[in-house]
Amino acid sequence: MSSNLNYFNQKIDVVDKVLLLLILSIPFFLATSIFMADFLGSISSLILIYIIIKNKNNKIFKSIKKEIIFFLFLYLIILISLIFSNYFKDSFLASFFYFRYFLVSLSIFYLLTKHEFLIKFFYNSILITLSLVIADAFIQKIFGYNLFGYKQQDILGDLAFVTSFFNEEKKLGSYLVRFIPLMLSLIYFVKGKKSFSINILILISSGIAIFFASERTAFLLYFIIIFHFIIINKQKIRNLLLFIAFIITLFSFNEDLKNKYVYFSIEQLTSSTKDKNDTHKSLAKIESENKIIRYYSEEHENLSYTSLIIFKNNFLLGSGVKTFYQECSHLSKKEKYKNIINERNNKLICSTHPHNTYLQLLSDIGIIGFLMVSYFFLRISLSNIKILFNKQKNKNIYTNFYINIAIFVNILPLIPAGSIFNNWISIMLYYSIGFWLFFKNQINVSENFKP
Repeated sequence: MSSNLNYFNQKIDVVDKVLLLLILSIPFFLATSIFMADFLGSISSLILIYIIIKNKNNKIFKSIKKEIIFFLFLYLIILISLIFSNYFKDSFLASFFYFRYFLVSLSIFYLLTKHEFLIKFFYNSILITLSLVIADAFIQKIFGYNLFGYKQQDILGDLAFVTSFFNEEKKLGSYLVRFIPLMLSLIYFVKGKKSFSINILILISSGIAIFFASERTAFLLYFIIIFHFIIINKQKIRNLLLFIAFIITLFSFNEDLKNKYVYFSIEQLTSSTKDKNDTHKSLAKIESENKIIRYYSEEHENLSYTSLIIFKNNFLLGSGVKTFYQECSHLSKKEKYKNIINERNNKLICSTHPHNTYLQLLSDIGIIGFLMVSYFFLRISLSNIKILFNKQKNKNIYTNFYINIAIFVNILPLIPAGSIFNNWISIMLYYSIGFWLFFKNQINVSENFKP
């Protein structure tokens, strides 16, 4: 470690040091101040642009040329969508400056490719940040207040949820599930075979924090991470029994949260399409005959229905980034869409976004952008399927597997999600993509495997 510090002090120039400091700080500020996280990401982007212009011949990025072209094409689609959008002013900032997120990825790739030992700096930084956030969540749960003096948030009487540094926003669980796989990937890369104990500690402690955060989507994503952890490791039965016992213990600990996670979710997944004008049948009989399974909830299904209507009206390029509410409001005024209801009782409702990544892609940037992100998701998924069927399991295999999961949970279809174009979610996604670019090119997983 001392030799690395000496190299850091003597061989790394000031510009790279500043860039490293900014990038290392982003995970902490994603938990404490999104303004600062976005600001640091933007400054990092400007510094990287300066480095690229200064060096002129940047061979360091040659190995990821295809990925750069892919992103530039996606960015072009976003800009064309902006140009043809009816809501240019509303969409301009989110669309035009979208490139800054990918520059955060390139900054990570640049630093690690040029100075590979810096991976330990990232490892320590993210580990400390995650540990601090989890510890703060425990403090808030036990004492009622966190380190900043933020109290637990109360909903529905006695049901309280922890938020840690996020105060009134329910983002703690979402934050943790997006950084856990990245942390696991770094642990395997840095620690190798010595990883299992620390992985279990992180998974259990973060699982407790996510449970008490009372975020059902985050808890579902946590289960997905656990599922992948079990199937990739050798001791599958032992790990499965361990986590079954862990989950049972969690649900036994708090009856109110158990009701929310289990019974309230089941209630939202089923609803009635009863005809209120039918006076010949009892309400109970009508409901039993017309009970249907919903996509997550009736509200989410209505938003999905709305996004598909917007997509049909803007098939190729969408209505523009972050214009869901504006386009929905516009359509709802038209006679054609007033009081429109389909056979599942879905109707046009307006919100800031449709709460699903792929439906938002369809409504915001159209079919081309949707297909590009879908292709990226399939590429990540197929890479992990190859890993699962690869008999050779070493630290490089695990590193690639978990960095894929870090992206997987960010762009997973079919589940509710925040806005894919929101700066908080975008920074977390592209932060992981930076490591994915590095690991994909630097790790020779095996002679017969290419991620």
